[in-house]
Amino acid sequence: MGRTIGCQRQAEMAGRHRKMSGHKFLFIASDYKPRPGGRADYIDNLVRGLIAIGSATKVLAVLQSHHQEQLAFLERYEDWVIPFQVAYDQRPQNWLGNKLISLLEIARCLSPVAKLGLDKTRFFQASADSLARLDRILAREEPTFVVFGHLDMRLYPLALCLRQRRVPYGIIVHGREVPRCRARTNEFVRRRSVIKGATWIVANSRDTRSLVEVWGIPQSRISIVHPPIAEEAILLSKKMGVLPRNRGQLRLVTLCRLVRGKGIDIVLRALSLLSAAGIPFEYAIGGDGDERAFLEALAAELQLRDRVTFVGYINGAQKWQLLQNSDVFVMPSRVESGWVESFGIAFIEAAAFGLPAVGSRTGGIPDAIVDGVTGMLVEAESPEDLAEALTFLYQNSEKRIEMGKAGRERARRQFSPASVATDFQEKLLGCEAESLKSGARSTATPNKLKRRPQRFRSKSKTIWLI
Repeated sequence: MGRTIGCQRQAEMAGRHRKMSGHKFLFIASDYKPRPGGRADYIDNLVRGLIAIGSATKVLAVLQSHHQEQLAFLERYEDWVIPFQVAYDQRPQNWLGNKLISLLEIARCLSPVAKLGLDKTRFFQASADSLARLDRILAREEPTFVVFGHLDMRLYPLALCLRQRRVPYGIIVHGREVPRCRARTNEFVRRRSVIKGATWIVANSRDTRSLVEVWGIPQSRISIVHPPIAEEAILLSKKMGVLPRNRGQLRLVTLCRLVRGKGIDIVLRALSLLSAAGIPFEYAIGGDGDERAFLEALAAELQLRDRVTFVGYINGAQKWQLLQNSDVFVMPSRVESGWVESFGIAFIEAAAFGLPAVGSRTGGIPDAIVDGVTGMLVEAESPEDLAEALTFLYQNSEKRIEMGKAGRERARRQFSPASVATDFQEKLLGCEAESLKSGARSTATPNKLKRRPQRFRSKSKTIWLI
């Protein structure tokens, strides 16, 4: 029976992949390797997954012309990466000139006819040159789908170009670049133009999807595709003989940039409570950042320096080693100055190595941690709640190991590059089919569209977009 089900599943997967045959992806990524960070890793791992399941995929890696070290890296990185040097349109430094360019950018977004004329002016010469080179790449590669790796407003001319050429494009959004800002009309119009012009939008979590919905995008055009983890993490985790076990003390780890939003100070205050309760522990913090000096001082103030290790900057091999030597991953991120943890791929990387995770109920973290199954969710800004969760995991080692096993299985099954790529393709096809049914913008000639005036109200004025 199990073998029959397995064969059926393989047949279904093969059928899904055949449906995508003939489709070609071109990713436009301005936040890409060798830069560190979640967005660059998301695109890189997703593209590797698409290639692994047989989809023709390339990355147009956007960089500025003076970034010669990045150019040299990209030229020798992978044969499916196309370095794309750009020069962004410069704004005058004086107020009047800046205001003029701002108004011209609005006209460029709202009127295809105005765009054709403005592209020939000296104000937009830099982006016009980039568009000409993009045209040549589109003609050579003939992509079926173009995907922006994130919502980078500097690339709005490229999105306008794709709409004009009737090339359907999508956007992968990661949270912080999505919120509406009506106070700045220029930014609002440009952002709205790029978002509304997309045939489909992929959000990295339910929380990010809710931000996209604020723009009035139909749910049928929004899909959730969680970030994949590196294949390297999957392979290394499979080589582990046993899951981490309690050796008389709780071994905790956090891997992140040392910034206030990650909540490491909350962890230290929670550990002070564990210390007072006589619970033995070790805590390793991998990463560097602006908060390091403050956190080191706080650890000393709480008399935790002999139990807390600041590892500093770590590479991939060091990251995997820290995870292998730990029992629990902890990162109670907070909402900080408009920033929120939109997903938290570090929780999934830890899960791949059998570590249950403890995080806060903020942003997209509830998508990364299945509460009570692969880890525990706690209230944000609460050292007491975090200390209670860590105490539970220390006192209930069997439950902790059970959560680790569940997380490990989930990471392998749902977050491998190939699994996420398959999910991405299926949802893209669904959005595209729905778009064709509803007569979306991508199927019509832009300058023949009938536009109805839309009104947006702010506290001080009403703006009509014609």
